[in-house]
Formats: sequence, structure tokens, C-alpha cells
Amino acid sequence: MPMSKEDNELLTRVENGAPMGEMIRQHYWLPAVPSIKLEADGAPIRIRLLGKNYVAFRATDGSVGVLDEQCPHRKASLALARNEDNGLRCIYHGWKFNVKGEVVEAPNHTGDQAQFCKHVRVNRYSAADRGGIVWVWLGKGDTPPPFPDLPFIDLPASQRSVTSAEVPTNWVQGVEASMDSSHVGVLHESTTQITAGGGNERMLMTKALAPKLEFEERPYGYRYAALRTLPDGKVYARVNNFVMPWYGIICPPDANGPTTVFFSTPVDDVTHRAWFVHFNPNRPLGMTVMSASPDVWNFPPLPPGGPNENWGQNRDLMKRGHKTGFPQHLGTEDFAMFLSQGPIVDRTDEQLCSADGAVLRVRQMLLKAAREFMEGKQPTMAHHPELDYQKIRSVGGVISSPSDWRALADA
Repeated sequence: MPMSKEDNELLTRVENGAPMGEMIRQHYWLPAVPSIKLEADGAPIRIRLLGKNYVAFRATDGSVGVLDEQCPHRKASLALARNEDNGLRCIYHGWKFNVKGEVVEAPNHTGDQAQFCKHVRVNRYSAADRGGIVWVWLGKGDTPPPFPDLPFIDLPASQRSVTSAEVPTNWVQGVEASMDSSHVGVLHESTTQITAGGGNERMLMTKALAPKLEFEERPYGYRYAALRTLPDGKVYARVNNFVMPWYGIICPPDANGPTTVFFSTPVDDVTHRAWFVHFNPNRPLGMTVMSASPDVWNFPPLPPGGPNENWGQNRDLMKRGHKTGFPQHLGTEDFAMFLSQGPIVDRTDEQLCSADGAVLRVRQMLLKAAREFMEGKQPTMAHHPELDYQKIRSVGGVISSPSDWRALADA
């Protein structure tokens, strides 16, 4: 059944007090900026989340602060501030703020500065520097929700890589794609062939394009198996996990490869930031395309053109056998699809099929959480301090029977 216009609005909108945005703001930590982008006494980074602007910086002592972007004095941007002596100094009038949002100097005030500074401050937000990412909680109150100790969070830097890119479409389009197994063998066929060299299990996705899906609800979201029957009667199973509100934990391409975590976080109603984390709990990653990227804040690259140029699709390359004409990166292929869908997908006239079960469950869980929040309840899948996120495993492999996928996932 197509989604109603009202549900599509509830699902996608995050600005100006929209229930989904307020639910996320209160109950979840948001990734703000790759840790490597913040240098002690270095340039602050302007970030935008849920339709509002903030500034992140690393102080002289290494601590991290996330503040409202505008100086509370005369509203100049603190992204332009000098970062010195454990604080940001606004370059307009010299007011200085520490990571707690306290005003520690107001040099243009003629009275008792110490007394004056006690009564002015800029809004600051709880921040955590973990897993190669600076995270922020934007909610009300003094106690943030439990931090999600995802499987890559405590690994050494040599065993994970983090990149992200800003994409000018709504965030749900990215979240849906991370859980859409059936697109991988079609959209990413050429990329898979190039990266796999024809030699790993992921190539099997290009041989069976209509997987059977089986689901299992979990306290954090759900896990599902995409089951593809092979010519010899065996089954290629990929067991992936969706962790509310946006994490897609995707199984490795082979037994020794890295697990991937995709997450798409809302910048505003019509922009999201796509995050790519690759990690291996058992060994260093080595040099990967992601870890070799010169700019972790703008990778993978967006498609090279606009809609009038078909987003820069290379038709000459397609004549030579490339399936999509977007050879830049697997992520670029995804971004091209998001952009072609429009800023916010109109889901009222979709015609879905059996392969869309995982996408539908994402929508249902997000809508349920938003409605629970609107009713004054804590969303069912938020706040699980007892949940060990480290044990969430996404795996793939060839099994004898479709019913064996749980044994594969729980091994």
C-alpha cells in the first residue's frame, strides 16, 4: 500500500519542531564531524544538524566542544573564531568561550568582567570523541541517552576508516538504500566486479537478483537475511542489521574483509550527510580507498553533474561495458540514485515489490518512534543501556539450506 502524504511528511521532516527531528534530537546521539578534522587550536568546523547550525572545535588540551554557531553577543559566526588557549574567541568583539559554553572573557565590557561573564553563555551540547567521530547530543536536560557502543567504536584507528559526504537529498533516502539488498547486484555490479576481481562472495549477488528476505526484530531494530539460491542448490546468505534510527551494518564481502556501517544523518529537510565506516575487528584494514581519501569530510564524491547533464553519467563508458556510467565510487552510484529521486521522495505513488521488505520495516520503525514521541512516550527502541551493541554481527556465507542463516549469524 502506498504511503500517505501525512506519513511521508512525518517520516522525512526534521526542521522547525517536526516530531521526527525532535524525537531524534532528544533520544539519539548524532555524528557531527570526523575526529581527524578537529585539531587542537585548529580551525573550528561549522556543522548543520536537524536544520540548525553549530560549531565544533578541539581546545588546546584536546577536549572537544560543540556550541551554537552564533556568538550570543551580536550573532557573528563562531566558525570564524580564533581557537586559542582552550577557547573560541569571536573575532568581532573578542568574547571568548570554553568547551562548556561559558564566557570567560568579554573585553569590550567596562564593568566587572567576571560578574558579567557569569550571566552570559552560549548553548553548548554534550560531545563524545569516539570511534574516529565526534558525536553530539542535542536534546534537552542534563543527562544524555546511553552512548551506542557500535562494533567499531573501541577499535584502534588502524582497524577502522571513517569518511562522509554531504548529499543534497532527504536523509531517509540514504537510510533506505543501506537496507536495500536487491539493488547491490544491479546498481553496483561493475563496482563489485572491479573491487572483487571476480573472486569474493559478493560477486554472487550479481548472479541472483531477487533475494528472499527473512526478518527478525531486535531490541535495537532488526536483522534480516537476504537469501539467494545458487545454481548448485546451495544458498548465499547475507545477514545485515538495522540499528535505529539510521545505522545499516553490512556484512563483509568475504570472511576476511571489513564490515561496513552506512548511516545517513539529517542536515535539514533536503540535505543529509552520508557516513561510511569500514572496520575489521581482527586485523588492520591496510590501505583502502576510504582510508586513502585525501578529504574524509567530502568522500565518496558526488556525481559530477546536475540533472540537465544526467548527473554526469558517462555514456561512453557504458558503451564499453560499465553498468551505470558512474565509475567514481560505489557511493557515487548511490548518490546519483538519491539525487534522481528528488529532494524528498514522493512515496504516495510507489509500486513496491517483494524485495522492499527491509525498506518498509525501516519506515515502520521510524514512524512508530515518532508517534510514540508525539504521545509523550519514550520510543520503544531508544535507550537500551543493557544492550551490548558490540555483539551485533553482520555476516555472509554459503549455506546448505535457507533455514541455516540464523546458525550462520549466531556462530
